[in-house]
Amino acid sequence: MSDGGQQLLTFLGPVGSLTHAAVESLSKPWSGPVAPQSSIVDVVFAVESGEAAAGVVPLDTSIEGDVTSTIDELIFRSSLCFINEVVVVPVSYVVAGIGGSRWGDVRQVVTTAAALAQCRRFIEAAEISVQLVGDVSEAAEVAIAGNSPETAALTTAMSAHVASLTVLRSAVEDHSGVTTRMGLLSRQVSDPTGHDETSVVVTPIGDRTGVLADILRCFSDRGIALTAISSRPLKTRLGEYCFLLTARSHIADPAFQSALLDAAELSAEIKLLGSFPSQRAEDSVRVDESAPPGSVDAAGLQPWIQSLLEPRQLGL
Repeated sequence: MSDGGQQLLTFLGPVGSLTHAAVESLSKPWSGPVAPQSSIVDVVFAVESGEAAAGVVPLDTSIEGDVTSTIDELIFRSSLCFINEVVVVPVSYVVAGIGGSRWGDVRQVVTTAAALAQCRRFIEAAEISVQLVGDVSEAAEVAIAGNSPETAALTTAMSAHVASLTVLRSAVEDHSGVTTRMGLLSRQVSDPTGHDETSVVVTPIGDRTGVLADILRCFSDRGIALTAISSRPLKTRLGEYCFLLTARSHIADPAFQSALLDAAELSAEIKLLGSFPSQRAEDSVRVDESAPPGSVDAAGLQPWIQSLLEPRQLGL
């Protein structure tokens, strides 16, 4: 797609949000006007209706996975909106106050529920009170209006910069290295780059044993790697789902098209969410190889199952 010209790019606001930071990090700087929207629904509608040429929304986070409000909007309500690019944005928060403030003076932070959830341990250790507001720009505005060194904003670095606040503490989030993937949406499908990923929705028609395994085999038989698999309820009856698959390929790749055709012939319907340049290394591995607490390896699996079947061994 183009780099903007005089076309509008919209994003999930407010100004200074992580989504706004993604706009500043696009592979091609947007030369046209840029404007925030108050909701993901508004961003998608603006793009699909032609009011905006492109839009930026959050897709998923490394802590909580899919941003379901975005995914559901693209799956169930949009029919002409495609992911063209993915931007990975570090999730980091700062404490910022008015000029002349010092961290030791702060007795209260103004922040959002999302930021508080990411920084709860820091807040508890600091033993300061919290005032919740709707978004990060409002947090900065309240801190400025208070005009007191005892009140600061817990916000993004970009929001603090926009509001001309002084950063008192940086990287106060509980988990370092957290990222959010933002998606650039447009009404066009992006061109192949040779190192792409494609997200599709596969909806089985009817229910039978092994349907997901059969769908996945359509890709593995062609050597197409899947980088993400998740499911979303169809919002019809309990227990009915569609599957969101992201593959290391492009919709223009004949092998990928063949895999989709085979999946469709298994009594499934296919929807494209977009093809985009991959942000993952071809040989990428997990940084942390540890499994969730309570997991066991092959050697310990049988004894673990036996212990579950004999509660007395667990002291119950």
